[in-house]
Amino acid sequence: MAAAEIPSYVVSSQSEKHRRARNWTDAEMRGLMLVWEEYFDELKQTKRNAKVYEKMANKLFEMTEEHRHGEEIKIKITNMTFQYRKLKCMTDGESAPPDWPYYKTIDRILSKVPEQNEVKLHESQLPGPSTSQTEASQSPSAKSIPLYLPYNQFTYEGEEECFKDEHSDSSSSLLTYKLRAEERPVKKRKLQSCNFQKKKLKVMEAMLEEQKKLSRAMEETCREVRRILDQQNIIQVQSLQLQERMMNLLEKMISKV
Repeated sequence: MAAAEIPSYVVSSQSEKHRRARNWTDAEMRGLMLVWEEYFDELKQTKRNAKVYEKMANKLFEMTEEHRHGEEIKIKITNMTFQYRKLKCMTDGESAPPDWPYYKTIDRILSKVPEQNEVKLHESQLPGPSTSQTEASQSPSAKSIPLYLPYNQFTYEGEEECFKDEHSDSSSSLLTYKLRAEERPVKKRKLQSCNFQKKKLKVMEAMLEEQKKLSRAMEETCREVRRILDQQNIIQVQSLQLQERMMNLLEKMISKV
């Protein structure tokens, strides 16, 4: 009976830890970019910035009417910063920016502070547990891959699991981007090959049309030659007939003499 009286919105800490946040819509992402840029200096200046994230959540709610917790905004910003750094390293030296709609906006936001200052700021925001506790809590993947966290570490219980989920999404999106980048030359070659085949087909059609014209001209010439030969035969026959008549006349004249 007591269990039935528990409100539906009460969720255990264990299930809340593993619960995955809902996806962000395009409107929320555009609003988040604006809010992030607006509160960037304030986030940079404060060490305990949970209240700043709550203000960002309220501002985002006013813009999109979609409710997001401050922790969700912090996780999203952290993961987007990580993805931005990965893409920037992958496309270092290339003229074209990555095919990610938020790359230029994040680049503009993070360019407000030099990279060394951002790293120092991040290091100053990290909590200071003992070395043994830090090594025990650090996962193998975190040891092998240096992650850039622009703001203070996560302070609530469920953020670590949510970060792993978001990080997996970022990795999959990076893999998709690499596959698309590798597919572009293949598609370009296929398009060039298709255009070459079309041009080749047009040339062959033109050659076939010329051959047809030559064949028709040859047929006309052959018909004209046959007509002339027929006329020549007729003239020859008439000439023979005249010669025969002349011979007959000569014979008659000789016989009379």
